Amino acid sequence: AGAWQRLPFTLTSSETDTRARFAVKLTRPGSVDVGHAFLQPGPWGRFKDLPVRKDVAEALVAQGLTVLRYGGSMVNIDTYRWKNMIGPRDLRPPYRGHWFRYSSNGWGIIDFIDFCRAAGFLSIPTFNMGETPQDMVDFVEYVNGPINSPWGRRRAEDGRPAPYNLRYLQLGNEEAVDEAYWQRFRPMAEALWQKDPNITIVVGDFAYDRPIRDPYRFSGAPRIRSLAAHKKILDLAAEHDREIWFDVHVWTDEPRQPDGLGGVPTFIEALRTLNPQARFKVAVFELNANNHALRRALSNAHAINELMRLGDDVPVVCSANCLQPYQQNENGWDQGLLFLDPSQVWGQPPYYVTQMMSAHYQPLCLEATVECPDRCLDVTATRSEDGRTLVLSVVNVDSEPVDTRIRLADLAPTKDRAQVVTLTGRLGDINTPQEPQRVTPTRRTWRLARDDSTGDILYTFGGNSFTLLTFE
Repeated sequence: AGAWQRLPFTLTSSETDTRARFAVKLTRPGSVDVGHAFLQPGPWGRFKDLPVRKDVAEALVAQGLTVLRYGGSMVNIDTYRWKNMIGPRDLRPPYRGHWFRYSSNGWGIIDFIDFCRAAGFLSIPTFNMGETPQDMVDFVEYVNGPINSPWGRRRAEDGRPAPYNLRYLQLGNEEAVDEAYWQRFRPMAEALWQKDPNITIVVGDFAYDRPIRDPYRFSGAPRIRSLAAHKKILDLAAEHDREIWFDVHVWTDEPRQPDGLGGVPTFIEALRTLNPQARFKVAVFELNANNHALRRALSNAHAINELMRLGDDVPVVCSANCLQPYQQNENGWDQGLLFLDPSQVWGQPPYYVTQMMSAHYQPLCLEATVECPDRCLDVTATRSEDGRTLVLSVVNVDSEPVDTRIRLADLAPTKDRAQVVTLTGRLGDINTPQEPQRVTPTRRTWRLARDDSTGDILYTFGGNSFTLLTFE
């Protein structure tokens, strides 16, 4: 009679079949419209009772992630609106997406925040620049408002009574930050800051591939040639005494690709000269590539090393893409860190770079000087706040081993052994469902080798390798 019916069901399988499929079929002539079909495992296969596969979630936690950003080109479509992503999944309207003609809102911004909160990750959602200031105010009230506010009450009705206390959100993705962006940004930012002063807004900037010498005249950015709009944004943030972030993206397709990271360091300095009083950070929410092999892993490690050396100006680095469905990735991006199929998940080489960096993170960056004739080694040195742990993060982008002398000025290891973690292989190596552990880190305890005459520590870094040396 034209009315939609929800037909819940329970399906109990009689055997294990990794190629099984769920289908809806007619048993006699007729017609039926299926608007939404959703199949998920019982509590045994879901992460903390969310509509999330347990094995996928646990692999992300094991990766050592601390932050996830939910964004990308999908948000640039004008029909991408947060108010279509709440309420019962079967009643959420689909939209014509960037990658696919028919895209579902069955998983949206609030579902993403739910998952991050359950997993212990900082969540940073991205919004279309076509959202109105009032829409963004309503969103902040939905996630952070009290239960007696209109949108806080709606959140409670949706099964989430407690506020989320969201602190970061991004406006736009890979935008041309020009006068047109500024005209849309200003009313949204002012409305957001008035609604919740604790919200930090991230500008959806793009890329700066060449050094910037004149902030009002430069090349190397895909869509702009001047930072005039950036100055207006910085001035506005300073006027309201708010910190503002800018999201820039970096290409990491080959091991030597991020050498110097294009114009990122000079972009930071240019922002500082535009308004010395403004408080800002530059985040890298996308390390991007066309592959998920070891070559991309080494390039990611190289980029993260360099970004760490920029200090507190760069608080967050994320690598795209978080997930990739095996042999069903139809949007052209072949850069997933964690692969999945219906029955398993497995990490690719860049996955392990994130895991290694996270497990050995130290908060203080030290000065490190590298003398390498062909610049094949990239080195970042960090230590713990108590000064008892030193970590050397070393990328060898050459295919041949490199013999080195390590000289620790004003630092003397108290132990004659160091912990070594290494990721290495051939540049084209990937992990497959048949060999999911083909490229994984090796760990060992290494007895320090020294030059008796100088006291230098002697170590050979293998070709095509990313190595973490931990001294105590």
